[in-house]
Amino acid sequence: MPSIYVVDVPEFRPLVDSARSKEGYSVSEQRKGYYKIETTGEMRFNRKEMQLKPALWYGMFTGGLDGEIKDFGRDEVVVIGTNKPL
Repeated sequence: MPSIYVVDVPEFRPLVDSARSKEGYSVSEQRKGYYKIETTGEMRFNRKEMQLKPALWYGMFTGGLDGEIKDFGRDEVVVIGTNKPL
């Protein structure tokens, strides 16, 4: 199951709000300055839908992730789970 950790700052709020609006995605309450977004299967986000500027888009994983980035383009990112042991 892929997970991403999002820094709790206003600039990244669109990412959290987008995840909350998607069926099958869960967003933990903010803890120690981060939100955790999880889902089963692939996790997809669209930059234009979230109205993120490119600099924020390319910095969206600064909080970390559990999984692998399958595709990271200008306007869409896909994160998948990994079967690798921790």
